[in-house]
Amino acid sequence: MATRQQRARAAGRAQKRAAAVAASAPKPTEAAAHAGQAPPARRTAAAKQAKPKKAVAQPAQAKIAETAAARPSKPTRRIAAKTVTGDKPRTGAPKAAKPKTAKPNPAKPKTAKPRTAKPGTAKPEASAKRVPSSHRSAATASAARARAPARATRPRATGEGSLAQGRARTVVYLHGIGNKPPAEVLRCQWDRALFGREMGERTRMAYWVSRERYPSPEPGGCQDQDHGPALNQAEQRVLGALGVVPQLADLRQLADTLAGSDAERACLQQLLDEVQAAAPEAAGLHAQGPIDLLNRMLLKLISAALLQDVHDFFFVPARREQMRESLLRRMRAGGGPFVVVAHSQGSLIAYDVLRAFEAEGCEVSLLLTLGSPLGLPVVRSMFKQWSGTPKLPFPPCVKRWVNVAERRDPVALDDDLSDDIADAQGRFHNIAGSRINPDWQRNPHSASGYLSILEVRAEVRRAVGVGFDQPIAHPVLIKDLSDQLEARAPDYRHEVLIELDRLPGERAPAQLKRDLVAALRALTEASTGLQGDALDAAIELEDTLQRYVSVRLTRFEIESLRDRCRGLSLKRLWRDAGKRALIYQSRSTVQADAAQVAYRALGAGIGWAVLDSGIAAAHPHFQQPGLPETVLAQWDCTQRGRARELHRRDGAGFAALDGNGHGTHVAGIIAGQCEAPLPGMAPATPLRFAGMAPQARLYGLKVLDDDGNGRDSWIIKGVQQVAEINERAGELVIHGVNLSLGGYFDAESYGCGFTPLCNELRRLWRQGVVVVIAAGNDGLAWLVQNDGQAYPLNLDLSIGDPANLEEALAVGSVHKSSPHSYGVSYFSSRGPTADGRHKPDLVAPGEKIVSAHHRYDADDPSTWMVEMSGTSMAAAHVSGLIAAFLSVRREFIGFPDRVKQLLLDQCLDLRRDPYMQGRGLPSLMRMLGAA
Repeated sequence: MATRQQRARAAGRAQKRAAAVAASAPKPTEAAAHAGQAPPARRTAAAKQAKPKKAVAQPAQAKIAETAAARPSKPTRRIAAKTVTGDKPRTGAPKAAKPKTAKPNPAKPKTAKPRTAKPGTAKPEASAKRVPSSHRSAATASAARARAPARATRPRATGEGSLAQGRARTVVYLHGIGNKPPAEVLRCQWDRALFGREMGERTRMAYWVSRERYPSPEPGGCQDQDHGPALNQAEQRVLGALGVVPQLADLRQLADTLAGSDAERACLQQLLDEVQAAAPEAAGLHAQGPIDLLNRMLLKLISAALLQDVHDFFFVPARREQMRESLLRRMRAGGGPFVVVAHSQGSLIAYDVLRAFEAEGCEVSLLLTLGSPLGLPVVRSMFKQWSGTPKLPFPPCVKRWVNVAERRDPVALDDDLSDDIADAQGRFHNIAGSRINPDWQRNPHSASGYLSILEVRAEVRRAVGVGFDQPIAHPVLIKDLSDQLEARAPDYRHEVLIELDRLPGERAPAQLKRDLVAALRALTEASTGLQGDALDAAIELEDTLQRYVSVRLTRFEIESLRDRCRGLSLKRLWRDAGKRALIYQSRSTVQADAAQVAYRALGAGIGWAVLDSGIAAAHPHFQQPGLPETVLAQWDCTQRGRARELHRRDGAGFAALDGNGHGTHVAGIIAGQCEAPLPGMAPATPLRFAGMAPQARLYGLKVLDDDGNGRDSWIIKGVQQVAEINERAGELVIHGVNLSLGGYFDAESYGCGFTPLCNELRRLWRQGVVVVIAAGNDGLAWLVQNDGQAYPLNLDLSIGDPANLEEALAVGSVHKSSPHSYGVSYFSSRGPTADGRHKPDLVAPGEKIVSAHHRYDADDPSTWMVEMSGTSMAAAHVSGLIAAFLSVRREFIGFPDRVKQLLLDQCLDLRRDPYMQGRGLPSLMRMLGAA
């Protein structure tokens, strides 16, 4: 450990060496820099120590178009002898630095004081002249940076920064160069990198990717990271997508192609020179330089993306305005004070937007720039031309600015922007070092790597305060609505349910609602241009509920309401969806949607027979362009003789076999998929409807007539047809059957579970076919007394036939989305069986389920779906769930007893009577995990 005297001597020697070098070099002028003189590739550590500071007054901040008219003149400040935090006040005459020797107390950071230089980690203070760029080569700069020890200049709290500690309410992200995943995915990736969890309404993503250049979003999910270009990507494929062939010289051709004038061409070529100057020599990975472990392919990927996006920002006004608007839209709605976290080119956008705000116009507690190209001389030169100042003006609305640079990052060419920022007054800080980005080996420009740096997290937490990132919060904007805001276009109108919050002593509920409705109308008039009844109809304003108001709002309008929640007495902003039972929604109740994502449990390769009223096989739900047909064949079992086999070549006989609609609805729950609006809704609002096993293949057996009635003989004919198909094939072609039907059971005539139909189904079960049966809808009966009054009566022992079969799965109905709260449906048949066995076996969603409608117009999607309720729908859910399970765990095919046992063992207990709920609610994810 060096003593204080040793550290002081080392600092003095370094200063003298730097001064000697600087004395022999002329100082370049600002005009020369603007005239096109090539700036340095990167400042070396030695050059940083040798920078002069002449005692000249700083020029007044340039006027900004948006705010200059309202800004009052200010007296000249004495700032010539003061720099950013980390440097002592200096005068015009060079003088030997006197390093501070007192050790700072890490537990109690001092504010508004110069920082003591630490040997090996921070530069000693010096006032010697800076080596001009014309006397430094890129190789010299690279070698000096390579020799410099890794360090991270840890920022210290200042007086200005501490004022805003803990006050920031919203974090706004700006991503960097290149293609990105969808906005909602990218925000989730950044949330996890910075906070370790999804943050909901507390963060926003300013998304500016050009979908003209990148038609398809980058693949990835919330669990992935925003690394940017990866080392293991195929060079030809990725560079081809960027319009670059895999030759380094062709990057210059790309610059020429992008440029629209000689000035643009010179600027882009200079930008390319600056980025390429730090590249390792052909010797390979052992070459010295700031990116010595970054191979040339990655450098080309970064360079190509940077060239295109920087060109758009500086030379394509429409694209620059789109980039600026991506941030402005997220800030105009309110929610401040803000923390703005900008990566790569996002820092250019953030700086360009924030420099135009007055101090009182938009409060930004912290501006955090990560891997910023502001250090590129050509970029700084462009901003200086725009502002008309020799340095970059400090944004007036920003309380604290922290710049973070990984020295191996080719985009962050200058790791210390202190000397390029005017009027910082202790508000600007640097965190710089080699290998501080955890992803430096894969891609030192990685956004997720920058966000996970401990100093970065500490800066953000200091600005937002304790409790901001806690998992249990008190949100106004509920998370699913917040996620939807990121996923949809800014002008998309979301269905919102606004919950009112009346506090003691406030206005009456009626007055609260009137005030809210008036605010909603005023908020939406500007965007719609409508008033009165026309406005209410356009935004679907519904204010007749007691404690809620329903309305359709844009993202800006929703975030504006969130910012005004206290003044309008709003408690929550909910997503007004999910209150009607849909196939895509009830899938989540039995975890079929999660299993499809995690296990690809889609029912592929599984056949399922539907013994019902037939299937409208030509329905778009079963016949999507580019996808295999869902319904392979049908049989009419309601006619005398053998079942009549029908195929698509039979035309209407096959396509319109269902004259009742029950079978089509049941089949749509099991398999198939389409996009259609809800029944009665406008065609412009389609939803994706998918069966539990969308890729399963269906076989329709018509055993009920067009009135929904059938006979045991017809059903037995269908059961036998299934067995015959499997026997002819020599293997199981049909792996399961669904019987959403049943009838009265006379215990005096038959043994329970041993009717002729039960016996045939038992044989099919023993063949290896899973049998799923609806428990029945006889759970509620009406008792009519002599006076004519009818009274409801819940009935036990109401399990019908064939649901009382032991070798089958009898399914009761449960609430579609809140089974734990609302329990078993009132109409669902109860057990036990007449001979004392537990039935139903389990329950599944069966209330108000929307599925395929047999009477549809192929050209009118609003006619494609219809709503039904009953244990018939519940049984179909279980059939589809098992088909999805078997498609992944194929070793269970042919063993229905094992399937039944596993299914029941993994059910979720709803804590209802076993004779009503059976074993509970099925869970496909638990089944797959247990198997």
